[in-house]
Amino acid sequence: MGIRSEKDDNLFNESSMSFGEHLIELRRCLLNSIYWLVGGFLIALVPLGSYPSLSSMAVSYIQRPLKKSLEHFYITQSNLRMKKDSDYLKTIGYTGNTDEIATHYNMTAEEFWIFPQDLRKSLDPNLGSAAPIPAKNPPEVKPEPEVKPEEAAPRRIVLWKKLADDSRMKTKALNMPETFVIFLKAAVFLGIVIASPGIFYNFWSFVGAGLYAREKKLVYRFLPMSILLFIGGFCLAFFVIFEMVLTFLLEFNASMNIDPDPRITEWLNFALLLPLAFGIAFQLPLVMFALERLGIFTVKIYMSRWKISVFVIAFLSMMFTPPDPWSMICLLTALIGLYFGGILLCVIFPKQKRTFDDDLEEESEDEEQKSVNADKEQEDRIEKKENDSQEDKTVPPADEAEDSESKESEPSGDKDKETEN
Repeated sequence: MGIRSEKDDNLFNESSMSFGEHLIELRRCLLNSIYWLVGGFLIALVPLGSYPSLSSMAVSYIQRPLKKSLEHFYITQSNLRMKKDSDYLKTIGYTGNTDEIATHYNMTAEEFWIFPQDLRKSLDPNLGSAAPIPAKNPPEVKPEPEVKPEEAAPRRIVLWKKLADDSRMKTKALNMPETFVIFLKAAVFLGIVIASPGIFYNFWSFVGAGLYAREKKLVYRFLPMSILLFIGGFCLAFFVIFEMVLTFLLEFNASMNIDPDPRITEWLNFALLLPLAFGIAFQLPLVMFALERLGIFTVKIYMSRWKISVFVIAFLSMMFTPPDPWSMICLLTALIGLYFGGILLCVIFPKQKRTFDDDLEEESEDEEQKSVNADKEQEDRIEKKENDSQEDKTVPPADEAEDSESKESEPSGDKDKETEN
């Protein structure tokens, strides 16, 4: 590996964090999120001048879907009862369409049984042994007429009650501190909703701390999307899912001949947690995008494992929704669409190669080129050495050539000496 330049080291320091720095950043983000949550909780508790606190208004407002469903349930039951007894009602004086009386007058019907002679006495207090009305000149007490045995049998009557006066339309608390606990739970819930922008901001700040400079821009781009997805999931649960769930459960109660008697604690636990769960579940595309950016998953893995993902989504939808089919189907359908939306998000904003990775690739290419050049130089040296050895074998050494020349020169010298002699 080659030695990094100062410029590369600075780029690396700006682009990543050590493990200790990540822990410090996580601690900072968690503390900031807690501060936001405490602030939202206090805002929900404080009364708003002449108006009650946000928590009190939330408890009252969250009961509206239940009251609406209960009103629809009992009006429907009253209409069914009137439709069933329409012939009898016409015989005792009811006129017109008796099937829609409850809907027309926005009232509920209750059946009672009464003895005719008791009703006659209550209508005419001077009849029989009833106590006379105090007056200066009290009227004479009329003798009670004889009642035939068949007329003495109890008769059924229908009494109507306004919805506002019907106790069945109200949720009930079974102990004294239950309402106060619900008040605090609603305040915590509202605190989470109020603090959600700050909580999501700190979450994305922590994610962005591990990203490079150009990738941090995406954090601020997707932060509003995260908030909108949370609000969308919350509204879907509160304004659509509630009505479907309650309608299904109340109709099932009617089929079992069981009248509902909802408790405030059970209802608000359900009403507070379900929208929160939907809001968190709607963060799926951004979670997928963050995991793809961090290199944990890729678009190829998302596409190849989509069947397993749908199975996991179906299982989680079954676990975190009430025991009715409609809420599970709605959450399952929404999350499947959001899953493929997350894949589309990763495709639209592909992960770019980081400069550090590019430098590594260039260095690896340089190292490969250097190794190739070194191998070639080594081969050239070996080949040259072999050629030199072959030349050494064909050409005699310089010492041998000098000896042969000296030997050849010695006889010629002797001959010269002989001629001189």
